[in-house]
Amino acid sequence: MTIFDRVLKRDRDDGPIVLSTPEAYAAIAVAAIAADGNVTDDEANRTALNLATVAVFRTYELKEMGDVLNRVALLIQRRGPSTVLKAAKDTLSKAQAESAFFLAADLTLADGNFGTDEREFLEQLKNTLGVDDSTALKIVEVVVIKNRT
Repeated sequence: MTIFDRVLKRDRDDGPIVLSTPEAYAAIAVAAIAADGNVTDDEANRTALNLATVAVFRTYELKEMGDVLNRVALLIQRRGPSTVLKAAKDTLSKAQAESAFFLAADLTLADGNFGTDEREFLEQLKNTLGVDDSTALKIVEVVVIKNRT
């Protein structure tokens, strides 16, 4: 490790991450749309629309939601998605974790492209959030039906 790595890594390790419930949902959504390495305007818009249907965001104005999304996107960029997703898991109840997994599955499957990166992301998210296999399978089946063309 070089001296520059030590200095730059400081931002990545500056303490535990504590997320509010809205931030946890937003972090999962942002990580989901970024799973394939490309975030389109359509995906960003769909994310905001999907989050608006989640109970914890129903009272949020669009600007407030945008602020939360920008904050977690920056956190993911600085600390890495797996670290932030673990913090999200610590925030969410079991039922909320299943709901957040549904949100992520819906966002990754909505565009009809379901590549290796997205599959690996959903598998990792399922494990991180502690969603059991049978529940995850049901969620993905429903999302596939929902997104049929």
